[in-house]
Amino acid sequence: MSLPENYTVERRKVKHARLRVHEDGAVQLFVPEDFTDEHIAKILESKQHWIETKRRYFANKGKILLARNELLLFGNRYAYFYSSRYQRKVIVNRESKTIQAKRDLLDIAVQEKWLKTIAGRYLRPRVAELSEKLLLPYNRLFIRSQKRKWGNCSADKNISINWRIVKAPEFVIDYVIIHELCHTLIMKHTAKFRTLLNSHCPNYRQAQSWLEKYGNNL
Repeated sequence: MSLPENYTVERRKVKHARLRVHEDGAVQLFVPEDFTDEHIAKILESKQHWIETKRRYFANKGKILLARNELLLFGNRYAYFYSSRYQRKVIVNRESKTIQAKRDLLDIAVQEKWLKTIAGRYLRPRVAELSEKLLLPYNRLFIRSQKRKWGNCSADKNISINWRIVKAPEFVIDYVIIHELCHTLIMKHTAKFRTLLNSHCPNYRQAQSWLEKYGNNL
């Protein structure tokens, strides 16, 4: 059958059809092996409005475009320069927005390892500081590589923060921390929780909007 541009259909050993729209606008449809072209056409027709809605959603999400030698840190672009002067150190200059190091921070694996270190050094004292200031004690803090969450708080008041959040502006980082600290008192996202969050983080909606728009870049 003839498909619209950027559409693909794949027959698999599955019981039900599954439709997916990717961030680049590509549409994938997975269907049972016995599905006919007529079945497929009906699904795509019935889901056309949903497909277009998802495509518009992804099209409106912001993109942070980095140059080949740039890294994202605390919401800013930093230009990376290789320097043999620094054997072990990574020199971050916040004024000039430059990073100098002998290690290759443009290598994804090397960069992620370094950013995880930065996350630990920044987040641990910041979480402790906000916890004390807001009188919201927690038990333990974990820096994790969560795929779909920026943070989490367990019933035991253990807090987890996604290390990738250090790429976001500091007001966004604070929002994520305060959000999880508020969960030490109220676990569910109730009206009472939102009132508590707003009292400690009045710009939380702005931070949420930033993550909604740019979070997929982190």
